[in-house]
Amino acid sequence: MDKKYGVYICEGCGIGEALDIEKLIEVPKEKGFSVKTSPILCSIEGLEILNKDIADESVNTLVIAACSRRVLYDVFRFDGCIVDRVNLREQVVWSHPRTKYPAPTEEQKDDEEFIDHVQMMAEDYLRMGMAKVEKIDLPEPYKLETLSRKILVIGGGITGITAAIDAAKLGYDVTIVEKESALGGHAKRWRKQLPGPYVFDSLIPPTIESKIEELKNYSRITVKTDTVVARIAGQPGAFTVTFKKPGEKIEFDVPFPLPDEMKFDENGKELDAEKVHERFLEYNKGRRDILTIDPDGELFGAVILAAGWRPYQPEEGEFAHLGFGEIPDVVTNSQFE
Repeated sequence: MDKKYGVYICEGCGIGEALDIEKLIEVPKEKGFSVKTSPILCSIEGLEILNKDIADESVNTLVIAACSRRVLYDVFRFDGCIVDRVNLREQVVWSHPRTKYPAPTEEQKDDEEFIDHVQMMAEDYLRMGMAKVEKIDLPEPYKLETLSRKILVIGGGITGITAAIDAAKLGYDVTIVEKESALGGHAKRWRKQLPGPYVFDSLIPPTIESKIEELKNYSRITVKTDTVVARIAGQPGAFTVTFKKPGEKIEFDVPFPLPDEMKFDENGKELDAEKVHERFLEYNKGRRDILTIDPDGELFGAVILAAGWRPYQPEEGEFAHLGFGEIPDVVTNSQFE
């Protein structure tokens, strides 16, 4: 991989006010790296700078000096590119505020012996990020031809639909399994939702219906409604999956563990292993052994579990200190909906 470097410095979230950006720009320039700044790098305009450089300038190794790598990891992900995040926000300016570590005065700026430790820290972190990307190479995946490239998504709510669309965009065949008669899950009951993209200034209408419509554009996606998974057997890359209708009883239903009370005789004495196994087989009569693979099952390479969302049910008095259960107008978000 022939690397073409680009350094991008965000001035938002107090970074521009706390640091001397012009001095910070000199750090990558000393190494001959291209460098650009943005008032808010995660904004639409800021991301346009990154995407334009990747598309037009063939930049493929990016050093993003902004916020923590723990946030906006999906925003600053660029397929086929090496990306390192230099944390100037939390690790420098927020943890070393100028109220405690004052910015240099004009007189101190002219003093060659004066050290602005906050500025020095930011520059050092930037140098480390630049050194890091020089030593990084993109990993090459190890692939076996025998692996199935089909993906099973369990759950047809917003999470499952989004996962299926993303996988289909990458060229995978996807099957969505939903136990209800229609896709959408709990999100179909919402009136409003938090905004996904910038600008985050107000609630927006639910996006679930548009996601369901978008799903129809992908011929690689198969939807099975009124269907549940009875059994998954095999291994990563080769899962054999048995489907059934909700409530249906079939021989490939997963055997249930034997209840504890059935592991003792009528006198309360614990049964030996052989007797416990006999009771287990009797308890699961009509179900095939867990190691038995369904010869008519469908083969998948990976399984994404995106099912089972349900609102949290607080115990009595758990949030009394917040007024929940005490004041009628204090409710959970689910109750509010």
